[in-house]
Amino acid sequence: MESTPGTLGDLFRSLGLTLTIRPQADEADAWACTLTRPDGATYEIDSVTFFDVDPDTGDEWAVEPSPSRVLSVLAGGDIEGDDDAVDAEAEAESAARAFLGDAGYDLLLELDAAGAE
Repeated sequence: MESTPGTLGDLFRSLGLTLTIRPQADEADAWACTLTRPDGATYEIDSVTFFDVDPDTGDEWAVEPSPSRVLSVLAGGDIEGDDDAVDAEAEAESAARAFLGDAGYDLLLELDAAGAE
Protein backbone atom coordinates (compact mmCIF):
# COMPACT_ATOMS: atom_id res chain seq x y z
CA MET A 1 0.00 0.00 0.00
CA GLU A 2 1.67 3.21 -1.16
CA SER A 3 -0.55 5.89 0.40
CA THR A 4 -2.86 5.17 3.29
CA PRO A 5 -6.39 4.44 2.04
CA GLY A 6 -9.10 6.59 3.63
CA THR A 7 -12.12 4.38 2.93
CA LEU A 8 -12.95 0.69 2.66
CA GLY A 9 -13.34 1.16 -1.11
CA ASP A 10 -9.86 2.72 -1.28
CA LEU A 11 -8.45 -0.17 0.76
CA PHE A 12 -10.09 -2.69 -1.59
CA ARG A 13 -8.47 -0.98 -4.61
CA SER A 14 -5.07 -0.49 -2.94
CA LEU A 15 -4.86 -4.21 -2.17
CA GLY A 16 -5.71 -5.04 -5.80
CA LEU A 17 -8.64 -7.22 -4.76
CA THR A 18 -11.42 -8.42 -7.03
CA LEU A 19 -14.90 -9.43 -5.91
CA THR A 20 -17.06 -12.15 -7.43
CA ILE A 21 -20.63 -12.50 -6.19
CA ARG A 22 -23.17 -15.26 -6.80
CA PRO A 23 -26.77 -15.37 -5.59
CA GLN A 24 -27.55 -18.24 -3.24
CA ALA A 25 -30.33 -20.35 -4.74
CA ASP A 26 -31.50 -21.75 -1.41
CA GLU A 27 -31.57 -18.47 0.57
CA ALA A 28 -33.57 -15.41 -0.46
CA ASP A 29 -31.43 -12.26 -0.76
CA ALA A 30 -28.23 -14.15 0.21
CA TRP A 31 -24.98 -14.05 -1.71
CA ALA A 32 -21.80 -16.11 -1.92
CA CYS A 33 -18.79 -13.80 -2.22
CA THR A 34 -15.22 -14.50 -3.28
CA LEU A 35 -12.42 -11.99 -2.76
CA THR A 36 -9.31 -12.63 -4.84
CA ARG A 37 -5.85 -11.13 -4.34
CA PRO A 38 -3.55 -10.38 -7.28
CA ASP A 39 -1.51 -13.52 -6.45
CA GLY A 40 -4.65 -15.67 -6.88
CA ALA A 41 -5.30 -16.36 -3.18
CA THR A 42 -9.00 -16.27 -2.33
CA TYR A 43 -11.24 -15.60 0.64
CA GLU A 44 -14.69 -17.19 0.49
CA ILE A 45 -17.86 -16.07 2.23
CA ASP A 46 -20.39 -18.87 1.81
CA SER A 47 -23.53 -16.86 2.49
CA VAL A 48 -24.17 -13.26 3.46
CA THR A 49 -27.08 -10.83 3.21
CA PHE A 50 -26.69 -7.06 3.27
CA PHE A 51 -29.36 -4.52 4.19
CA ASP A 52 -29.79 -0.78 3.85
CA VAL A 53 -31.95 0.95 6.44
CA ASP A 54 -34.04 4.09 6.07
CA PRO A 55 -32.91 6.24 9.01
CA ASP A 56 -36.31 7.94 9.26
CA THR A 57 -38.57 4.90 9.26
CA GLY A 58 -36.27 2.04 10.21
CA ASP A 59 -37.44 0.13 7.13
CA GLU A 60 -34.78 -2.15 5.71
CA TRP A 61 -34.30 -3.87 2.39
CA ALA A 62 -31.76 -6.30 1.01
CA VAL A 63 -29.01 -4.93 -1.25
CA GLU A 64 -26.28 -6.48 -3.37
CA PRO A 65 -22.77 -6.89 -1.99
CA SER A 66 -20.23 -4.17 -2.72
CA PRO A 67 -16.48 -4.24 -2.06
CA SER A 68 -16.84 -2.04 1.03
CA ARG A 69 -19.70 -4.13 2.43
CA VAL A 70 -17.78 -7.37 1.93
CA LEU A 71 -14.65 -5.94 3.56
CA SER A 72 -16.81 -4.86 6.47
CA VAL A 73 -17.80 -8.52 6.94
CA LEU A 74 -14.09 -9.38 7.20
CA ALA A 75 -13.76 -6.74 9.92
CA GLY A 76 -16.02 -8.75 12.17
CA GLY A 77 -19.61 -8.77 11.15
CA ASP A 78 -22.01 -11.29 12.59
CA ILE A 79 -20.37 -14.69 12.22
CA GLU A 80 -22.46 -17.83 12.37
CA GLY A 81 -20.63 -21.10 12.66
CA ASP A 82 -21.43 -24.68 13.49
CA ASP A 83 -19.22 -24.56 16.57
CA ASP A 84 -18.95 -22.15 19.47
CA ALA A 85 -19.52 -18.55 18.23
CA VAL A 86 -16.31 -17.38 19.94
CA ASP A 87 -14.31 -20.02 18.04
CA ALA A 88 -16.00 -19.09 14.77
CA GLU A 89 -15.20 -15.40 15.28
CA ALA A 90 -11.57 -16.13 16.17
CA GLU A 91 -11.22 -18.40 13.15
CA ALA A 92 -12.78 -15.78 10.85
CA GLU A 93 -10.47 -13.07 12.21
CA SER A 94 -7.42 -15.29 11.73
CA ALA A 95 -8.41 -16.14 8.15
CA ALA A 96 -9.11 -12.48 7.28
CA ARG A 97 -5.78 -11.39 8.80
CA ALA A 98 -3.93 -14.08 6.85
CA PHE A 99 -5.69 -13.03 3.64
CA LEU A 100 -5.20 -9.25 4.00
CA GLY A 101 -1.91 -9.26 5.92
CA ASP A 102 -1.43 -7.65 9.32
CA ALA A 103 -1.19 -4.05 8.01
CA GLY A 104 -4.18 -4.46 5.71
CA TYR A 105 -6.30 -6.09 8.41
CA ASP A 106 -5.41 -3.47 11.03
CA LEU A 107 -6.30 -0.69 8.58
CA LEU A 108 -9.54 -2.52 7.73
CA LEU A 109 -10.53 -2.52 11.42
CA GLU A 110 -9.70 1.18 11.74
CA LEU A 111 -11.66 2.19 8.63
CA ASP A 112 -14.62 -0.03 9.49
CA ALA A 113 -14.82 1.36 13.04
CA ALA A 114 -14.80 4.89 11.60
CA GLY A 115 -17.58 4.00 9.16
CA ALA A 116 -15.38 5.01 6.21
CA GLU A 117 -17.06 3.15 3.36
